[in-house]
Amino acid sequence: MASKFQDTPGKISDDNIVEPGIQTYDEIIGQDNLVARLKEFGEFFTSRGGTPGHILLIGEEGMGKTTIATAFARETGNGLKRVDGAELEILGDLTALLANLKEKQVLVLSNIQQLRRNMVSILRDVMRNCKLTINIGQGASARRHTVCATPFTLLATCPRKADCPPELLGEFTLSLSLEPYSKAALQTIAARIAKKSRISLDAGAADLIAGCCDSRPGHLESILQRLIRAVNGNAITTDDAQQAFRACGISVPRDAPARWVGDLTDLSGIDFEKLIVTLLARMGFQAGVTKASGDGGIDIEATLDKPIVGGRYLFQCKRFAPDNLVGAPTLRDFFGAVTAERAVKGVFITTSNFTVQAREFGQKAGLELINLAQLQRLLAEFGLVNLQAQ
Repeated sequence: MASKFQDTPGKISDDNIVEPGIQTYDEIIGQDNLVARLKEFGEFFTSRGGTPGHILLIGEEGMGKTTIATAFARETGNGLKRVDGAELEILGDLTALLANLKEKQVLVLSNIQQLRRNMVSILRDVMRNCKLTINIGQGASARRHTVCATPFTLLATCPRKADCPPELLGEFTLSLSLEPYSKAALQTIAARIAKKSRISLDAGAADLIAGCCDSRPGHLESILQRLIRAVNGNAITTDDAQQAFRACGISVPRDAPARWVGDLTDLSGIDFEKLIVTLLARMGFQAGVTKASGDGGIDIEATLDKPIVGGRYLFQCKRFAPDNLVGAPTLRDFFGAVTAERAVKGVFITTSNFTVQAREFGQKAGLELINLAQLQRLLAEFGLVNLQAQ
């Protein structure tokens, strides 16, 4: 069957000369450690005339994976082809894509977790030994033909390492997780985008925008472009941003550091969980809120991609009044859920405190217990406002 991409070439982007506006390594804001690793990795192979090994970039949508991948292609000078895993609908799409790669070209495969199961083994063989299996014909008369593929670099992306098809994980020479962006980095990114749009952006407006993007530059750019259209002028002040946010229905989250004032117990349960997800992201986790599962259930799942301490962590978050202590029965239910899920650790976070019996059980069970005072210190340490100090 012919690939649909023969008729719809726009589905695959092929850029031998990277388009203007894409940053080089030196222009990328944040991700210093990751960029340094990529730079060293690329230089090692290119200095020897070889093709860089395959790379897996891990991070949520809007974290800048495509920008970093494009910079890698530009720095190595090998050209770039881009496709989203969700757009490869039939096996012929993948084989046609792989068969037409140029030597040493960088193939950026976004959302590798979206690949269909029948494509995974084909891609694994190409990654492992540059052997491409092509189906010729259809039905009972179909034949499988194996050819040598052109050496290339696969630069794949996925939200979490666990999302990548397990058969492919071992074929990546380098796996890198994007780091949380600091408030200062996000403000600098906002200022750069505004400058490119010939817009003056004051510090307060940049701070508000940085606090509304969930630490994702892609979301920051989307919000800023909406503000630029709403303000319809050559300057955006703090007041402009506040008014535009209200008019456009963009809510300033209570965890925006420069604007968030109040008590943690004033947050809804959902907002409290979102706050903890934001905190975990700044601590280096890939985290997300789970579906409601009742008492003893898991509120947040988080993955830490680090040696020794890495793995899957499970969290329960209780937004209790200060005098409503968490008891041992609640922790027993949580421990049962953590044990059933075989997580590295269970962490229980509350806006109150724990009874003596609960602390004794938590210590025996290996749970980590975080009360209000400990949570406040974490919020301050990772750039979120310590509410009780306001």
